[in-house]
Amino acid sequence: MNYSNLFQKDLIILNAEYQDQNDLFNSTFKSLQSKRLVNASYGAALTERESLYPTGLANEKIQFAIPHTDVTYVNRPFVQVVRLKKPVRFAHMGMSDQQVNAEIVFVLGIKDPKGQVGLLSEIMSCFNDQSFIDHVRTINDSQQMEAYLKDKFGR
Repeated sequence: MNYSNLFQKDLIILNAEYQDQNDLFNSTFKSLQSKRLVNASYGAALTERESLYPTGLANEKIQFAIPHTDVTYVNRPFVQVVRLKKPVRFAHMGMSDQQVNAEIVFVLGIKDPKGQVGLLSEIMSCFNDQSFIDHVRTINDSQQMEAYLKDKFGR
């Protein structure tokens, strides 16, 4: 499936700094709400879903997170990409007693529940590819990152 339209330059934040996950989520919510991509309940829903179903993931190459919530809180589909200057802790998906120090966060806003599963799978696959990881770690221009991600997820 082609997910390239979900990536937009103004939703790519490079070398961001947040105190913790709450700070990241609050900032994300304000930004997404100001762009009218999410409704007023999105921030609370994202936090609640993350506490019930953590989205931190780790492999031998990188630690990352893919927070998302129910489609009813999303006005228009998007992926917000946040590359962190210093990692933010997330509980590990499926193993909430383990912590992940996420370097990169892909915040998903999906309107089609079936599409969410495919996009999650695609993102997890990319984070197993060292070339992809190297690119998202080193691109320092949001326009270049947008072009790279649109190409990568535009199949």
